[in-house]
Amino acid sequence: MKAVSARQLKQDSGYNPPLSPLSKGGIKGGYQASSCIVYRASFLLFAACLILTSSCGKKGPPTLKAYEKPLAPAALKATLREDRIILSWAYSSKKENLKEFHILRAEDSGFQKIASVSKDESSYADFNFRTGVPYKYKVVARSLKKVLSNDSNIIAIKPEAVPPAPKNISFKVGNDALNISWESAGENALYNVYRSSEKGKYSINPINKEPLTASKYSDTLETGGPVYYTIRSLLNKEFRNEGRASGEIEVNPSTFIPTKPEGFQTVAADDKAVIIWKEAPETWVTKYRVYEKVNEKDGFKLVRESVTPAFTLREKTGMKHIYRITAVGPLKESEPSEMIAVDF
Repeated sequence: MKAVSARQLKQDSGYNPPLSPLSKGGIKGGYQASSCIVYRASFLLFAACLILTSSCGKKGPPTLKAYEKPLAPAALKATLREDRIILSWAYSSKKENLKEFHILRAEDSGFQKIASVSKDESSYADFNFRTGVPYKYKVVARSLKKVLSNDSNIIAIKPEAVPPAPKNISFKVGNDALNISWESAGENALYNVYRSSEKGKYSINPINKEPLTASKYSDTLETGGPVYYTIRSLLNKEFRNEGRASGEIEVNPSTFIPTKPEGFQTVAADDKAVIIWKEAPETWVTKYRVYEKVNEKDGFKLVRESVTPAFTLREKTGMKHIYRITAVGPLKESEPSEMIAVDF
């Protein structure tokens, strides 16, 4: 008896399922063709992934740097000025992962946060305090991931009544320095001097390294443009306890007037005559002007300028020449010297 397959029995019973591509095509037309299609599709998918990843850029491995503890603020200082306590600090680390600084204050109990400032700030002014009450301050840094740094150094301050502002400030232009003086603000008062090239705007730091005990100060003379000064009184404390600023003074080089030249000598030779005089004592003198007398009616006229205290006559005329010399400052010149007569 001949064996009959299950498929043949189903066909005999009237069931005729459709032939699959594998059955229809056999080994060559089925498995091989299907494998080829799958391979091509996989290759296209892989190529697309390569294009996408190359166009989107290469991402680096994940990092925990953003979660690192920030560096603590340093060199915290406190200055009592008028009606405010000014805190200032330094921060030497990079700030790309930093968000802000927290200012904390302690009075009777523990530290409490009183304010936050952006990472670009390095100072804070506290107006809410009472005279005679001791306070402590510290500052911490906070990262973008809310990680807090260690505390800065702690600064202690006890606000006291500030001394009055200095009065009657005056200055005198010296040969190479500016001498400033003012009235004393009291027996125990010290002083800080502030300088600026812009009227009414001053740094928080004075130009003197240590508080002054005397009511005077000598500064380097500036001749490039106007300079402004103000003085503050302070008490002898571990922190700066400054009062209000004095009136402002303006030192303008355009008003500097040199002393007139003197000490003239004339040295004559066969073909020339040299007139020399003492060099101006002011270091800010830029040059000298030589005026020669024309006649009684027209007086003197400018004939030359010299950067040194001397000039030379090279054309012998056999006549009498009369000269007067001036020294020139940043803008103005001195009074004319005495008349110098030269027969040449």
